[in-house]
Amino acid sequence: MTKFYFYRTALYFFLILLFLANSVRADYPATSIGVIDINLILTESKAAVDAAKQIENIAKEIEEEIKNEDQNMLNLQNELIESQAIVAPDVFEEKRLDYEKKLQNYNETRQQKLVSIDNLIAKSRNSVLDALKPILEDISNEKEITILLEKGTVLLNAEGMDITEEVLKILNKELPTIEVEIE
Repeated sequence: MTKFYFYRTALYFFLILLFLANSVRADYPATSIGVIDINLILTESKAAVDAAKQIENIAKEIEEEIKNEDQNMLNLQNELIESQAIVAPDVFEEKRLDYEKKLQNYNETRQQKLVSIDNLIAKSRNSVLDALKPILEDISNEKEITILLEKGTVLLNAEGMDITEEVLKILNKELPTIEVEIE
C-alpha cells in the first residue's frame, strides 16, 4: 500500500510540476532572433553617405577659416614682437594683454568650430537611427522577431537571421538625404 501512495504522490507531484512549467512558459512569447549590422547602415545608407559629404564640405570650410585665422594671429604676434623695441614698456604691456585676449578668444572660437563638426556627425547619426527605429519595429513585427541583436556582438548566425539588407533598402527609400547645417 505504501508503494501505491508513493507512486500516486509522485505522479501528482510530477503533474503539478508539469502544469507549473507550462504556465510559466506561457508568459513568454516564442523567441525569434534577428541580426542587424548598425555600423553598415550608418556608413552605407544613402542618407549617411550624403551627410558625410556635407559634413566633409563644412569641415573643409572650417579648416580654411582656421588656417586664415591662424595666419592672422601669427601676424599679430609678429607685430607685437616688432613693436617691443620701438614702443614704451607700458604701451607694449597694453598691446601684449590685448594680444593675449585676442588669442584666448581665438582659441575658444577655434575649439567651438571643431566641436561643431563632432556635433554635426552626432546629429546626422541620430537622424539615421531615429528613422531606423520604426523600420526595425515593422520588420520585427512582420517576421515575428522578438530579439534583435547587433551583428558586432554576435559570433555566429544563420544567414536568414540577418535583416540588414532589407532594412537598408527601406531606409534608403524613406530617408535618402539628411540636411546637415552648422548652428
